[in-house]
Amino acid sequence: MPVKLPSTIALCALFAGSAFAQDTTTTLPEIGPDLLAFSVENMDTSVNPAEDFYRYASGGWLDRVERPAKFSSYGIFGIMTDRLAKQVAAVAAEAGKAATEAPKGSPVQIVGDFYNAFMDVDAINAAGIEPIRDMLDKVGEVSDFTGLTRIMAEQLVTGGPGLFAMFGPSQDPTDGSKFAMFSLGQTFGLDRHFLEILRGEDGSAGLIAYRAFINDLLLAAGYEADEAARVADLSLQIERKLYSAFLTPAEAKDPKNKLGRKVYDEVKALAPEMDLDLYLDIMGYEQPEFFFMWEPRALAMVSELWRTTPLEDLKDYAAFRIINTYAPFLASDLKEPRLDFHESLLGARNDPPRSERLYQIFLKNLGHPVSQVFVDKYYSDETKAEVLDLIERVKSVFRKRIENSAWLSETTKQAALEKVDKFYYKVGYPDNWIDYSSVDIGSDPVANMKALSKFSMQRQQEQLTRPPEHDEFNGESTLPIAMNAAYTPTINGFEVTAAITQPPAYSSDMDAPLKFCRIGAVIGHEMTHGFDFTGRQYDADGNFRNWWTEADTKAFLIEAKKLVDQANAYEVLPGVFINGQLGVGENMADVGGITFAYEALMQYLDEHPEENVEIDGMSPAERCFVAWAQLWTTKATDTYLRTVVLNDGHAPDFYRSVAALQHVDAWYETFGIKEGDPMWLPPEKRARAW
Repeated sequence: MPVKLPSTIALCALFAGSAFAQDTTTTLPEIGPDLLAFSVENMDTSVNPAEDFYRYASGGWLDRVERPAKFSSYGIFGIMTDRLAKQVAAVAAEAGKAATEAPKGSPVQIVGDFYNAFMDVDAINAAGIEPIRDMLDKVGEVSDFTGLTRIMAEQLVTGGPGLFAMFGPSQDPTDGSKFAMFSLGQTFGLDRHFLEILRGEDGSAGLIAYRAFINDLLLAAGYEADEAARVADLSLQIERKLYSAFLTPAEAKDPKNKLGRKVYDEVKALAPEMDLDLYLDIMGYEQPEFFFMWEPRALAMVSELWRTTPLEDLKDYAAFRIINTYAPFLASDLKEPRLDFHESLLGARNDPPRSERLYQIFLKNLGHPVSQVFVDKYYSDETKAEVLDLIERVKSVFRKRIENSAWLSETTKQAALEKVDKFYYKVGYPDNWIDYSSVDIGSDPVANMKALSKFSMQRQQEQLTRPPEHDEFNGESTLPIAMNAAYTPTINGFEVTAAITQPPAYSSDMDAPLKFCRIGAVIGHEMTHGFDFTGRQYDADGNFRNWWTEADTKAFLIEAKKLVDQANAYEVLPGVFINGQLGVGENMADVGGITFAYEALMQYLDEHPEENVEIDGMSPAERCFVAWAQLWTTKATDTYLRTVVLNDGHAPDFYRSVAALQHVDAWYETFGIKEGDPMWLPPEKRARAW
């Protein structure tokens, strides 16, 4: 499968299930102050903003609105994702009704038949584990490492898990005009947001919960109790060993750690037990001259694991991973273990109707056809045009700030301006949709998943015959139905999805301060990612290259350290502090986002003085900064917060609501915040990079 290089802002909803004919209708929640539409009602104006700006901006909402028990975190993007899942369920249900009459290969037919197959719970339950029996039997027949290598490749080709190690092509990060091959570690039975659990101490709550999940999943799949317990123990041991060799989240933020190169024979020598020639042949890849070592320590650990672990144990682990991967498409009994696991990690049990589970599945497997029917129903060209105008305005501010930068040398400044001028950006949905008409979607959900994977592989093989081309809005985090905006360094560009440009984050009837300081600030956030701790190491053409002078690099790192220190000092829960180094890129992007958005708003109001008025007794500047703070207002369980701090480069939302503002001089001026006030951050501690 293609290698997906990382982007940014990650927003995640976890899925569960229910029954067939009960949930084919969807009622969308009305957007109002309780759902974090901007409102003075959500403020607490009895609080001095210089004392506690978060309470001032959002205290009314915090006091009035209870976090629904099913949500571990409840804020604007969780609210929007919940609403989005209902929207997607609605269009999928409509497609399901229309599928038999729709043209073969049309988005409506493909989405509708996929929906109908997934919703036929009686047939799915009757089939039990049988739809994946042939794959499990193949694993059982493996007698040597060559056979295990074959399973690794065949599973990826058919949409199964990434076992032990993965190899695949992506755009060459040092020369975007060609493809290169990457050596990666495996995927894991855990969602990527929870992987740091595997580094936990023996007996930690996360490890206990994960082992219980594996055990209970295997019991639901028909394993005897003793066998389920044995495989759960060995699977946990295998994953902990493999993950111990992965880069830490902080290490992985620096591309230099992931873009070392080794020639083909060197890579083979790292794991000689694995038949790399066979793997590439099954995948349809030619032997490359070299690999980029995305996980540089992983292969040596795979070799050690294979040499020291009985083959039967490795096979049992592979079987668990196959069951886990296909569990959402198998009998309903396999659902409960994951719900239990997520509840233990997040402190809430989110079990939406079965039709709404499809949202997460569509993100991973059928993004463009689903997005196409979603956009047709829910997204307007007016919104797209307005957001494109916002981008141009924010970009103009960013460019001017670089031109006027006092700390950049002229050489670095010119390269930075070139990078801004070459920004690629798109809004809403792609200019050209990927054609899925050749995919045969039928009544078997597992067969449908295999057909989609085969289509992706065939499409990739065809793409490898020409220079790399960016697939617009085609990553899991950048599909039009993804609640996200994301910058990708290798294309020096970002995409703002249709989903995120909906209420309450954005609507055409908002006043200018809300538009600029909500979605406008998100846009500025993505632009800043091109110049953050990671993004600054890629040039205007998206190539990994150092275009900085040594002095400018030192000056940048001084500014970045201010953000690291600020975050490190923030106590999320007693004894739980943010990892500033892990989140420095996101926090720098927040500072850039709200800074550019505010300046762009002021320029817009100069052009439109009729809009430079008080609303609800608030000036445009006041509405701007409160709108930003309310965008990040949230309630969350302690369990969720501990998980986020451990795993995610994004700080808890309530930190983001104020931390970025403390680097914006205009915020202090707007609310009269002065030295000695609790909200005061001394000027010498304010990050001035962009």
